[in-house]
Amino acid sequence: MTTLADRLLPDQLWQRVQPLLPPPPSHARGGAPRTVPDRACMAAIIFMGCTSTPWALLPVGGFGSGSVTTCWRRFAEWAHAGVFERLQVVLLDELGAAGRIDLERVSIDSFSLRAVRGDQVGANPVDRAKPGSKLHLAVEGGGLPLSLLVTSDTPAPAPQHACPTGTNSGRTA
Repeated sequence: MTTLADRLLPDQLWQRVQPLLPPPPSHARGGAPRTVPDRACMAAIIFMGCTSTPWALLPVGGFGSGSVTTCWRRFAEWAHAGVFERLQVVLLDELGAAGRIDLERVSIDSFSLRAVRGDQVGANPVDRAKPGSKLHLAVEGGGLPLSLLVTSDTPAPAPQHACPTGTNSGRTA
């Protein structure tokens, strides 16, 4: 019988993901070795991405992924190590080589959201300077995400252009 984890993370996809994962931390200073398989945590993370389930409601028992905390720690570790960015490059390269990406029409959009902490937080110019971030997304013609970028919500300063000499219509200051 095929489990939900097997449907979300089939062997073909796992074979692409597994080499991108960093090795587990050493236990030179003590601590217990990992007992929850990386594959179970990755399946739970994929489930969250597909269903928009909050961390607190993640059905970890159905994935064999230990606890919500275990999944969150692996997600944070893998995100910090750049696993998801490298996986996107691998998958986009494969899809591009197979001619499955439609670059005839690319849509780009962005939106602001409230964010109180993080590396990319700035004063929101439209919400009374409350802290926020901006998400920028580019998708190809079929809706496949090509790029996601998070920036500070603070707009870049407007460029200051000096009036070139001789362009003041002959008027003197």
